[in-house]
Amino acid sequence: MASASSTSVLPAIALMAFGLIWTAGLTLWPQPGQPLAAVYPPSKAGTPALRAAANAGAQEVLAFGGWPSVVIVQSSAPDLADHLYQSGALLVLRAPRKTDCMR
Repeated sequence: MASASSTSVLPAIALMAFGLIWTAGLTLWPQPGQPLAAVYPPSKAGTPALRAAANAGAQEVLAFGGWPSVVIVQSSAPDLADHLYQSGALLVLRAPRKTDCMR
């Protein structure tokens, strides 16, 4: 049987977890017109990742990320993230315009 003190912290833990997930979602969820980081499998590193991102409808390829299988792209198309997934990207996240990890 749970004690009174352990059941009283459950709502606080649930609220904290929800807030963390909500914040991460707002921070990382792709937005139209924003730079996106498309993470492709290592087998598509380099030119194949670049080609896949361009064929997905990226209007601008900004850079490679910290690994050659990460391509930073931008487009005004609202469905770019969906097209990147269809082109083989494992993960698509919002990306800053310029970071130290970009080459």
